[in-house]
Amino acid sequence: MNFNRRQFLRAAGMTAAGVAATSALAACGGGDAGTSAPAAAASAGAATGDLTFSVWGSDAEMAAFNTIARAFEKANSGVKVKVEQLPYDQMRTTLDARLQSGQGPDLFRVTYNDIGIYSSQGVLADLSATIGADSGQFIDALWAGVQYEGKPYGVPHHTDTSAILYNKAHFEKAGITDVPTTLDTAWTWEQFLEVAEKLKAAGTGATAPFGVNWQQYGAYRWFNWLWQAGGKALGPDGKSVVFDSPQARQTLEFTKSFYDKGLMPKNMMVKTANSPDLVFGSGKISMAFVGDFLLPDISKTAKGIEIGATFLPKGPGGAASDLGGNAVAVTTQSKAPEAAAAFAKFLAEPANMQLFCEQTTVLPARKDLADAKLNYAVSPDLMPVFQQQATTMPADLVQFVTLPGFSGVNDALVQNLEGYFTGGQSADDTVGAIGTAIEKALSA
Repeated sequence: MNFNRRQFLRAAGMTAAGVAATSALAACGGGDAGTSAPAAAASAGAATGDLTFSVWGSDAEMAAFNTIARAFEKANSGVKVKVEQLPYDQMRTTLDARLQSGQGPDLFRVTYNDIGIYSSQGVLADLSATIGADSGQFIDALWAGVQYEGKPYGVPHHTDTSAILYNKAHFEKAGITDVPTTLDTAWTWEQFLEVAEKLKAAGTGATAPFGVNWQQYGAYRWFNWLWQAGGKALGPDGKSVVFDSPQARQTLEFTKSFYDKGLMPKNMMVKTANSPDLVFGSGKISMAFVGDFLLPDISKTAKGIEIGATFLPKGPGGAASDLGGNAVAVTTQSKAPEAAAAFAKFLAEPANMQLFCEQTTVLPARKDLADAKLNYAVSPDLMPVFQQQATTMPADLVQFVTLPGFSGVNDALVQNLEGYFTGGQSADDTVGAIGTAIEKALSA
């Protein structure tokens, strides 16, 4: 899992950019910073100590983390928090080396996908006593994302997910006026293809109507479509593989049609780095499946394009979207575990989470903020669509993609989806290869 940060951010949905954070917690419009800090002070009790919080982050993220750290110190006079910034492409190797030598940080920023890896190695603290009673405050899927063997080994901090950006001028030329504005009215698979065919016939100047963001490390987003079809990868027990199903074959056939019908550029394949966010600003596609964390970049590359946002299509099984974002984990090597756990919880207090999300263009992990009107620093007109879309993350899909061995499944998707879409590989061989990779992931 050592790869370029920009590749991973674009493909897997991590937070990439934002603007400078405000200097006070009171900037959070929907939360009362005056009440969140004393609550954390009470939870920290007499805990003291110097904490090291290891993170990667943009300027906006670092500013937000430091603002919240200073507020925690003010509320807990015996604690000092050092927010240590590491380059993303060095985060894993640096962190792993420290943990292996017994010199890990007190707590660190971690992707949901990596919670299972670290917790299975025994380096993360069980936070049941810290946030177990608060489990109902977090979006169910994200709470599932910090679980390992039934216990929480992280605090959900934020998330991001995909939705569809569209070129309003292209839609106008194609006569498309009925664009879904609520999850309930999201296009069905069939309606989505009808829209794409209209765009293809309209002479918009685009080379293809849309692009899906399943390139490279983002190949796991193909599973969105499987869940939309009503399919699954694992049985209810979480231990049996049920991937080989009519729904899996239906999903393969449906997604292959994107290329067969000329609705998605063939140079935007699964193995390429040619992702939709890089192309949308040129007008060469009319719709782009993208994560909200990319909106700051797109607002710069798509200047002159009037952009709208709408929801992912719904399949026969309903709506489903992908997991992105990060949690905060406390290590078993912390010299001040009580203070570290209290700070992790403090980061997820409503006012603090709202501050971070507003300033860095990501989505809150709390239910009480999921539908709140947040004052986003970038693309505030588009972000509500992503907020609503994030509520459709299936908890069992999140549990699946956070398996310790899931990287092998993603690799199998890259190889076999490409082979099936354009290489003449059969559906039987594709289903078999992906199913085998899922079986291996379960035993990893």
